[in-house]
Amino acid sequence: MTPREFLEELTYPVSSRSTLIALITFVLLISLAAAAGMLGIWLGVITIPAFLRYLTMITEARAQGRDASPPGIEYFSFVGNLWTLFPVIPVFLVANLVSATGNAAGAVAATLLAAGFAMVFPALVAVLVITHSPLQSIDPRALYRFIRRCGKSYWYAPATAMLIVLLPTMLSFLPDMVLKLIEVYFVVVLFAVTGAVTRGSTLFTEVELPEAAEVDEEKLRRGLARKRAQVADHAYGFVSRGNLDGGLEHIYRWLARDPEPDAAWPWYFEQMLRWEDPYPGLRLAQQYLGRLLEAGDQVGAVKLMLRCRLIDATFRPLSADRPQAIAAAEACSNPELAAALSRKR
Repeated sequence: MTPREFLEELTYPVSSRSTLIALITFVLLISLAAAAGMLGIWLGVITIPAFLRYLTMITEARAQGRDASPPGIEYFSFVGNLWTLFPVIPVFLVANLVSATGNAAGAVAATLLAAGFAMVFPALVAVLVITHSPLQSIDPRALYRFIRRCGKSYWYAPATAMLIVLLPTMLSFLPDMVLKLIEVYFVVVLFAVTGAVTRGSTLFTEVELPEAAEVDEEKLRRGLARKRAQVADHAYGFVSRGNLDGGLEHIYRWLARDPEPDAAWPWYFEQMLRWEDPYPGLRLAQQYLGRLLEAGDQVGAVKLMLRCRLIDATFRPLSADRPQAIAAAEACSNPELAAALSRKR
């Protein structure tokens, strides 16, 4: 990570329109919760976890070099992607420990403890984003290896975290509302910078992490099915808000990680055909078709095209896959399909 990239992340919350709107919305909701009495407790219970979940997703998005998708209604649900809320636990525990240390040993000791946690917290979030495993994210070996792989660029993230620790003291003269807004801004910056230091395929996919403990195959299958369902539900949330590309991107990202992609592609295709609008499933089918053609599975490709054309007679492969699709139809003795694919629109 270069100094220029660090400066870009410092301005990320205002340079990204969707993030800026989300930030303002969350600040208003949290302020309303603080001022709404008993109703505010309920509002805070659903708003604060959604904001914390959004912060984790910002880290993942910046690690992949893209803007975070706007938060949707699924962010306010406690079902699915619970790993995104895990950073709350160490922050809560350390905050209480810092408070107790301050009462017992003074402000200096409490500040040193907070600063020490600020040094490792970005690594905790980064490992969590890479592995989606809370246990991995608090493993000292994983944290050390991640920091070592990042090198000097890692320290941009703790430097940002230190700002959050020191800001209340440095800017105590400001009105409370202004100070809170600045603190929230730099919290968003911290998660963006944390994502930036993990950016790039080398760090995001090859960082050396301890292997997870072995589990039996039945548990693995159940866990995989549950994860696929969560991904499909999350993607549906994007699509239902009109963000089709975001929903598909979410699924493609997980397909790249799925340990059984040959089974995962048809699974997602079948699930998406059950949605109210089959169009997203047909869009995914175009990519799935390209995968089958690249693998030389002409029979599977033809079956997929026939299935899609039963749903929508105008279904066609992507332009780059069209010659191979026509050849597959001809090889499978389906001249009608070959002729339909050969016709210009």
